[in-house]
Amino acid sequence: MTEVRPLILVVDDEKLIVKGVRFSLEQDGMDVDCAYDGEEALEMAQEKKYDIILLDLMLPKMDGFEVCQQIREFSNVPIVMLTAKGEDMDKILGLEYGADDYITKPFSFKEMVCRVNAQIRRYYNLNRPAANADRHFGALMISSERFEAKVNGEPLNLTAKEFKILDYLTLNQNQIFSKQKLIDAVWGIDEYIDENTVVVTIARLREKLEKAGVNNIVTIWGLGYKWQD
Repeated sequence: MTEVRPLILVVDDEKLIVKGVRFSLEQDGMDVDCAYDGEEALEMAQEKKYDIILLDLMLPKMDGFEVCQQIREFSNVPIVMLTAKGEDMDKILGLEYGADDYITKPFSFKEMVCRVNAQIRRYYNLNRPAANADRHFGALMISSERFEAKVNGEPLNLTAKEFKILDYLTLNQNQIFSKQKLIDAVWGIDEYIDENTVVVTIARLREKLEKAGVNNIVTIWGLGYKWQD
């Protein structure tokens, strides 16, 4: 099953640095959003679910420490501080405000990409439920290992693709997936599938779930679908 491309927020008021970081991350298979001041960064972090945030220390409008502190009030997303200062106190202070790591400028883009991947793996392993464990959402039980979904102990009669969509959405709950990302994850990138096939498959899956009293699949118009806990 193809993994969704990580979504990264890069925050720095130096546009040349942002350009280089963005290019390096995109070359490594990630999607990148950019912000150039603290207020913009905070707004974007509230609107989207990022896999990691690269956050410069010295920013206009709101510095990186304050942005980091406020993000920690609603999210445990990994935050890597970018700082041109070498003093140990700045590094320690950044971690005390809730940062997970720091990189001192100037840094190599190769090192930066390695650190980003390491933080994503750490966060992913800590927060994603094990694929071989039974997962429960109220009366609904899903087992990836046994390829099984039940509501109140009664099996749901799902097709293979319906189950794979349900399995994928619940493993990544509260994340929004476009039709194309679901095609890549469920059908595979080597097979051409019309997006209408996703719409029809989800409609049938929803119908079966709703008959059993489960209605957690949410359509986010213009963006895609998510499993809302």
